[in-house]
Amino acid sequence: MVAIVSASLTQFGKRRESLFDLAKESSLPILRSFRDDIDFVVVSNSYSGEFNGVSGLNNLVTTYLSLDYVPSIRVDNTSGSGGSSVLVAKSLLDSGIARSVLVIGVEKMSTLKTRDVTSVISSLLPPRERSVGISVPSLASLMAKIYMEKYGAKREAIAQVAVKNHRNGAKNPYAHIRKEVSLDDVLSSTVVADPLTQFEFCPISDGSASILMVRDQDALSFTSKPVYIKGVAMGSDSSHITDRENLLEMRSVRIAGEKARRMSGVTRFDFAELHDMATILEIVEGEALGLLREGEGWKYYMEGETDIDGEIPINTSGGLNSKGHPIGASGVAQLVESFLQVRGEAGDRQVKNARVGLSLSMAGFGNSATVTIVGDEP
Repeated sequence: MVAIVSASLTQFGKRRESLFDLAKESSLPILRSFRDDIDFVVVSNSYSGEFNGVSGLNNLVTTYLSLDYVPSIRVDNTSGSGGSSVLVAKSLLDSGIARSVLVIGVEKMSTLKTRDVTSVISSLLPPRERSVGISVPSLASLMAKIYMEKYGAKREAIAQVAVKNHRNGAKNPYAHIRKEVSLDDVLSSTVVADPLTQFEFCPISDGSASILMVRDQDALSFTSKPVYIKGVAMGSDSSHITDRENLLEMRSVRIAGEKARRMSGVTRFDFAELHDMATILEIVEGEALGLLREGEGWKYYMEGETDIDGEIPINTSGGLNSKGHPIGASGVAQLVESFLQVRGEAGDRQVKNARVGLSLSMAGFGNSATVTIVGDEP
C-alpha cells in the first residue's frame, strides 16, 4: 500500500503563466519541504505538443524545478492521464524502484481557440467516427437523450448536476468558475449539444496539481496525517463508440470500480470525485460505480442526496464542471480534493466524517478509466 503525504494545486482558469510556471506553482509547496526525498517524478500531461509546441515535457519540467538528476516520465492518457499517473506512481513504489514519487499534473489549454481545442480533444476518437462529425460533446448529447428516454429522467435533474457543482465550486478558492448558477440559468444558457447547454460542460482551463506519494511504511515520517491509497485499478473499453452495445453501460468505469473495491475491501464511501466533463456523465458514472441506483441516479439530484451534506456527496470540489478541466491536471486535482477531505481540511466544502473517498479519472468517453480509493487508515 502507498500513501499521499502532501498535496497542492494552482488556481484553475485562463492563466497567463507558462506551462512550466504552472507546474512549478503546484509543486513548489511540496518541494520546499521534501525536495531531497523525491527520487522519481511522474508528469501527467496530454497535449503539450498540440497546445504549447513542447515535447519531452517531463525532462524539461524536472530541469525547470532543479531536479535534473531525478528520473522522470510523462504519462499521456488523454483526460484520464491523472489517474493513470497515480497508477504508474503506485507501481513504482510497490516494485521498490522508488521510495517517493512526485506526481505533477499540468495542462495549458487557453493558447488555442475553443473550436481548435475541441478538435484536438476529439482526435482521441477513431477516424471513422470523426469523419461523420462525432465529437465528445455530441456523444454526451446522445447519452443524455438515451438516458432520459430509457429511465424517464427529468431534464431538470441533469441540469441540477451543474447547479450543485457550481455551488460547490463557489466555495473552492482554486476553482475556475466561482459563481453559483440557478436551474433556470443552466436551462436557458446557450445550447452546445442538444439538450445540453453551456453550463453543463466543463470550461477550457489552465492549471496544475501535485501530490507526493510514498510507501505506507514511510508515510508517518513525512506527515502525521497521511491519506492512504487503499486501491487503484483501471478498466478499458473499445475506442469505437459505435461498437458498444449500450452507451449507458460505461464498461471501463464499472470494471475499474469493481477492481478497486476488491483491492481496497471498501463497500461504502463518504464522498466521490467523478469525471463530469458533461453533466450527464456524472449521473451515469455514479450508477456504473454503484454509488447511485441504476436508472434512478437522476433522482438523487432532485432530492439533494449528492450535495455536500447529502447521502453521497459528489464533486465537492466543483468537479470539472466548475473547478475546471486542465486535462493533464484534472485526475491529480481529484486526489488533492480527496486528500483535503480525508484530512478534514476542505473548508466550506468539508464533508462531515469524511474517512473514505473514491475518485474516477476517465479517458475519452469511457475509452479507459482509473478508480482510486483513499482512506484515513492503511
